Amino acid sequence: MTTTKEDPAVSDEESGLNEKPLEFFMAAAGTGGYHDGQAVIPVDDHYRAFCTCGEWETTAPTQEEGLRQARIHTGSISA
Repeated sequence: MTTTKEDPAVSDEESGLNEKPLEFFMAAAGTGGYHDGQAVIPVDDHYRAFCTCGEWETTAPTQEEGLRQARIHTGSISA
């Protein structure tokens, strides 16, 4: 089943797009590159953050900290 913005069954709060790091969308837009995507996923009482480059993985206490670390990894922000 495909849903659209007009579908009242799907609210903005439920959208998974609100939870994706900026780097993922940059890669998906066709910029390509070594760091094609990063993920920050919940695991028990912390978050696991990793990159598709295969050379970076860490844990973080919050999703926001995981996203910050992912952005540092890709160079989109400085440490």
